[in-house]
Amino acid sequence: MALRDDMILLMSGLQRYHHLLALLGVIIATVMATEAMIIAGFPAIEAEFGVASVIIAWILPTVMLVGAVILLAIGSLGDILGKRRVILACLGVYGAGIALGGYAPDMTILLLSRMLQGVGLAIAPLAYALVAEETPPEWVATAIGVLAATYGAGSFLGIMFGAYIIETIGWRACFQIMIPVVLLIIIAAWFILPRHGVLRQGKIDLIGMGLFAASILTGMIALTEGGLSGMRNPIVWGGFLVSFLLLILFLRHEKQTPDPLLDIGMIREAPFPAITINAFLVVFAFFILLQLMPYIISHPAGLALPIIFVGILLMPGSLTDMVSGPLAGYLVSKKGVVLPFLIGSIALLIGSGIFFLFELTPLLLVAVWMIFSAGMSILLTIDNMIAVASAPPGQTATASAFLHTIQSIGGALGPIVAGAALTLYPAEEAFTVIFLIVLAVSVIILFQSAVIRRYLP
Repeated sequence: MALRDDMILLMSGLQRYHHLLALLGVIIATVMATEAMIIAGFPAIEAEFGVASVIIAWILPTVMLVGAVILLAIGSLGDILGKRRVILACLGVYGAGIALGGYAPDMTILLLSRMLQGVGLAIAPLAYALVAEETPPEWVATAIGVLAATYGAGSFLGIMFGAYIIETIGWRACFQIMIPVVLLIIIAAWFILPRHGVLRQGKIDLIGMGLFAASILTGMIALTEGGLSGMRNPIVWGGFLVSFLLLILFLRHEKQTPDPLLDIGMIREAPFPAITINAFLVVFAFFILLQLMPYIISHPAGLALPIIFVGILLMPGSLTDMVSGPLAGYLVSKKGVVLPFLIGSIALLIGSGIFFLFELTPLLLVAVWMIFSAGMSILLTIDNMIAVASAPPGQTATASAFLHTIQSIGGALGPIVAGAALTLYPAEEAFTVIFLIVLAVSVIILFQSAVIRRYLP
């Protein structure tokens, strides 16, 4: 009888775990699907609102910027108030942003809606932390790999349907069709998310949050101004200087406040510095290319294809992304971290280097995107595994949020750099400049992977 009760309890626990993993995966996939759908609409939005490419380049970074600013606070709130409450609140704000974006009459309202949607990115570190806390230890690597796969799954669905929706209905429909989806997710989350969890005492560091936000925003505005008026403009370098000084003030404040957003001591310990640099560079390079793809596919200087081909040509890369996350989890569980880390780094270098070796064709672009997506997915999956495994008890959400903050900063800067290049240079020359930047970053990532592997398990 006791054995039967134990078996029933075990099966019930496994069922709850699977429901939780499925829900968190659907949430991440939904956020990524919305992001992927709107990519094909960049040229149409630019033409409708009559703004420069460097302004359109803010459509992706606005989400990333808000995510970067609030991720640390959301991670701390998750550890203090409970991850269930915070995830439900984030879903509510995200849903409001989706609804507003579907009916945005101008660029200002569209960017405001994107700011609200940025709260959706804050769910990801809470999801990773929940998986680490609720999953049996021997399954954590696989479960995180599954969550990483939902990034690719969401991107695949978004790219597959987004270009068609934009071509036949219009870019606003990308947001409108997601409204009922988000409502259903909120209902499911209310019943499935666990009400328990490891909590800690503390307060949210609003001053640190403000300094951090001002630092990132000032730097991005300076970079945008550089794309509009040229990098020699003194205002641009003045903006970079102010951004740097604000960052110094933020770090100094974090060392002195009793309840910091960022545990400086935690992130100074290996392997956090290594995975932080890696995560930033990988996402930065990926989002530069992501911003470029609709232009290189549809522009006369590129492939000059109809906009629907944005979805067709990027779809294989999303499938590769979807497979590579679980594969990285499997490799880590069998071979350790070093081998898949090197594989991912080499894939980035190969993917970006192909562009300079062969004439640009649709098949070449598919190959570049597939290889690059695989490398990106492998590296980010491993980075997240290391972050939650290295975090002290009660700080898993904070550690995961820190890593996602760094990723969001890279994701915010990447499109701005691409938009600045597209504004400053003729299209064909801009394509070359952007791929040179990505190639250089990929070389740094490979070098870094060889150096930091001594710190990895």
